[in-house]
Amino acid sequence: MRLTNIGGFDTIDRFVTYKIEEYRKREKTLDVLFEFMFSEQDNVMAEITDGYRIKKVTYGQFKTNILASAPTLAALLSDVPMGSMVGLYLSNSMEWIQIFWEILACGYRPLLMNTGLSDDILEDILAEHAVGAVVSGGKQFSVKTILAKDAVIAAQAPMEPRPFGSEVLFMSSGTTGKVKLCAYTGENFFYQICDSANIIEQCPRMKAHYKGELKQLTLLPFYHVFGFIAVYLWFAFFSRTFVFLKDLNPATIQNTVKKHEVTHIFAVPMVWDKVYRATLKQVRAKGEKTYNKFSRALKMSNKLGALGEPFAKAVLSEVREGLFGDSIRFLISGGGSLDASVFEFYNGIGYHLANGYGMTEIGITSVEKSNKQSVLNTASVGAPFGYTEYRRDESGELLVKGRTRAARIMEGAQVKTTDYDAWFHTGDLVSVLDGRYYHEGRMDDLVIGASGENLNPTLLEPLLTVQGTNAVCLISGQDREPVLLASVQGCFSQSRIHDVFDALAQALAKTKLDRSITTIRVTSDALMDPTDIKISRHKVRKKYLAGQFRLIDRARVSEHIDAVTSELEADVIACFASALEREADGIGTDDHFFRDLGGTSLDYFTLLEILKNKYAVEITESAKEKLFSVRDFCEYIKTAK
Repeated sequence: MRLTNIGGFDTIDRFVTYKIEEYRKREKTLDVLFEFMFSEQDNVMAEITDGYRIKKVTYGQFKTNILASAPTLAALLSDVPMGSMVGLYLSNSMEWIQIFWEILACGYRPLLMNTGLSDDILEDILAEHAVGAVVSGGKQFSVKTILAKDAVIAAQAPMEPRPFGSEVLFMSSGTTGKVKLCAYTGENFFYQICDSANIIEQCPRMKAHYKGELKQLTLLPFYHVFGFIAVYLWFAFFSRTFVFLKDLNPATIQNTVKKHEVTHIFAVPMVWDKVYRATLKQVRAKGEKTYNKFSRALKMSNKLGALGEPFAKAVLSEVREGLFGDSIRFLISGGGSLDASVFEFYNGIGYHLANGYGMTEIGITSVEKSNKQSVLNTASVGAPFGYTEYRRDESGELLVKGRTRAARIMEGAQVKTTDYDAWFHTGDLVSVLDGRYYHEGRMDDLVIGASGENLNPTLLEPLLTVQGTNAVCLISGQDREPVLLASVQGCFSQSRIHDVFDALAQALAKTKLDRSITTIRVTSDALMDPTDIKISRHKVRKKYLAGQFRLIDRARVSEHIDAVTSELEADVIACFASALEREADGIGTDDHFFRDLGGTSLDYFTLLEILKNKYAVEITESAKEKLFSVRDFCEYIKTAK
């Protein structure tokens, strides 16, 4: 199908080449970037679902809104010196993009605030870096706080000329300790955009459209360097379409992808792993025969090479329809390690999942560009892009050099200006084969074994993950001894918890690690906070040493089960209260939802959705005829889990 939104050119390649060459002739400042980002004014920039309809906003409308509202924000920030940092604390939305450019247009430097960080950490950053104000979706801060709804109101008169903001600041995730601020200039972004063209040249699948459209799901937060550069910058520069989510409910994500016919989704490993495991669980629930048939088809698809995708589309269409449908053209996993079996799943069912690499300090620097399933399934992060160089030193650490890197890095009062001719030490361990790089964990995550050997959690944890665990984490304990910590969050069975202890011991023996790792701990808590996008072994170790995990004593598992059962009942009562829109007080464990509590069929449907999303359990049609009380649902959830 001929593409109609590529600036009048007959191919996407010519459009991309033209736009980059035109940008190359101009100053590499953020105000020039702004011009290019909104130059295809008739193209659709954003889609959202407005009830049952799809609402579309063009790049031209967006630019008009930004320029109309910037004077309003300037007036609200009149007491903040130009050139100051202004924080942006907001979830992904059209307002986020509008306010981001407004802050720059008003002459300030946007600080993209990580909404997953604690209040204490954020307040420390605001104070340390003399942030002038924050534009927020509602949360109030100790500095001047402007509500986002007030910053997007069109002004009566245009703004007096002001110098455009000079840089954009990202917060590191803090997974390895202190949060850093990384400042990117227009020049850094220019080279990042050039690198996106490098992907298109070497990987035609990246530019694939569906029904003449390329639509990127805004799943990754824009405050994250992966979300801002790979999702927003790469695609907005070439005026593609963004699809915004109403919420992050799994059902909302799936329905949005299908309704809008999304083509590209980029996410962190945790997302791909969760969807993969949930799908396998659904297939297995249909019976061992169906599961074995699916496994054979998946294996065959991955073996067929170039014919694998047509085979998958013919044989595994039901699985794809249960996920995201047939519009998907390109998926990227970035921000951590992901097991090869997950790549085999997505690529085997006919999607295209590639692994990528980047950091807050260096931007996005590589992605596997091969179209071969056999290569994609190795979890390679590929070779560096054209404006980036990689080198592996004698210790196995990845060193990076290139002009895509942040111009400055700030850690507290320390400011380091980037020397683009020097190698940046990433702290990441890699291996290299045939010019391709493979991420193998972080140097500061290495654990010293009982015999003094280095144990790499990234390589070992997949071998030690056993049935019944939500996640495992290898860390150093109180006396630096190796500790294998496993989460069994949501498990309500004594026998299953005992089985987990046995299985972990057997996994250590099987991998011959039982002499190196002698301490096994099991917790009923999650190893990640709800706002985390990847596991932080630094944070897990800190919480473990502080005694913040509820550890299960194997000799007292029955006491643990009694406690979590009471906890489950309280949580389910809260779900009943939410569905019924009433206080939890007065809802008994044996009260009938309809007869005693006055619930309607619509209330019951709401309850089922709440429980499904909270506990990730499918409630069958036959079960719905028997589940009416808190006790009924608790027993069902315990059995399902």
